Amino acid sequence: MNLFTDSVKKIYAKYLSAALGSSIIVSIYSTVDAVVVGQYEGPDGSAALSCIMPMWSMFMSLGILIGIGASILMSTARRNGNKRYGDEFFTAGMAAAGVLSCILVVLFLFYRDRFLMICGAEGKILTLAMSYTRWLTFAVPFFLIGNVFMAFVRNDNAPQLATAAVICGGLINISGDIFFVFGLKWGIGGAGFSTAVSQVAACIILAGHACSKSNGLRFVRMTLSELAARLKRLAETGFAPFIVDFSFGIGVILFNNQIVRYAGTLDLAVYGAVINVSMLFQSLFYGVGQAVQPLISENNGAGKNGRIRGFLHFAFGTVAVMSIIFFALAELLPERILCMYIKKTPEVLAASPHIFRTYAVSFLLMGVNIVAGYCLQAVLRTAGSLAVSLLRGCILCSLFVLLLPAVFGYSAIWYTMPLTELCTFAVTVVQLGKMKKSMR
Repeated sequence: MNLFTDSVKKIYAKYLSAALGSSIIVSIYSTVDAVVVGQYEGPDGSAALSCIMPMWSMFMSLGILIGIGASILMSTARRNGNKRYGDEFFTAGMAAAGVLSCILVVLFLFYRDRFLMICGAEGKILTLAMSYTRWLTFAVPFFLIGNVFMAFVRNDNAPQLATAAVICGGLINISGDIFFVFGLKWGIGGAGFSTAVSQVAACIILAGHACSKSNGLRFVRMTLSELAARLKRLAETGFAPFIVDFSFGIGVILFNNQIVRYAGTLDLAVYGAVINVSMLFQSLFYGVGQAVQPLISENNGAGKNGRIRGFLHFAFGTVAVMSIIFFALAELLPERILCMYIKKTPEVLAASPHIFRTYAVSFLLMGVNIVAGYCLQAVLRTAGSLAVSLLRGCILCSLFVLLLPAVFGYSAIWYTMPLTELCTFAVTVVQLGKMKKSMR
């Protein structure tokens, strides 16, 4: 398939199907855990998973920082005919992932309980969260290195292998959750063990790319100064998409603590269910961004502005349809959706519909803001991508979650994300306008 001459529609459809497949299966890691734990442990289990969510965010965001940043630069260098330079970013990215993995293992071994308490866990919720994360601590290298290598594999013309890896991992996670949680009665700890095993399996499959004839990824020797320069460059390039996931974790921490402060475990459990649904929808938006990012990046390096506009048209058309569907589902079926994640009780049924319906308004603009960050980064408009990502993921979210309940009462906290997405959308429109103007 030629990215510069073949049909824009067909190329986009191929990459989209692969990326969405990966995103759907990746989201299963948390979705299936949430469903199984919510049904087995009840509201306390759902509340514990809400406190664990920032840990997931940390793993994913660091993988994005290194993987997306380095793979974009690798693709750009290759397109400019400098494969050696591209291999240097691959080498730097994998080295950074290995070192960070070791650091995270040590930190989680000794400070995991303190981190979970910062995330809002206390009492029985903390006990459950510790049980789940015990297994994840030792699987940290597979989460981080696996996510980084997956980005390189996808940009090395092997998106199908990346999809196969996450599908296999997802299937293992589903069967493992059922067996360990319900079969062996391990409870929430069984869900954590199953998730760790599934990620190990996914990494083993990805490693097969290194032995294939189509593998174009090579480690190269570099001086320390060259390595430092490549790490600095990939950090700058990957920072915008990184801050989306990382600040999502910060937002969850703030939400958790505000809910505990103003309400209690029940609302925290409902929020845990809501945020898992939101993550499922967000993962699909990420899939669109991950599909179109390498296509825009490659064509940008070749100066194919007309094709870039075509990819943008299809990407934003896709998220528009998805946004309407997600919003409609949340508004029409709030109880049915949330009760898959949390055991049905009269208290849950009374609290969940209003919370979910209010939060779900954010789905209408969330996809545009997320995909815009990928598109802006793909054409190396780092400042614009960073502005969108910081506003959505950190600045506005933190501001609203702290101020709204203090000024308007606790129930106003659920308007945090709709207002965040709306304000970010205004900036997104301006940045996309500048990008399109520069391509004329």
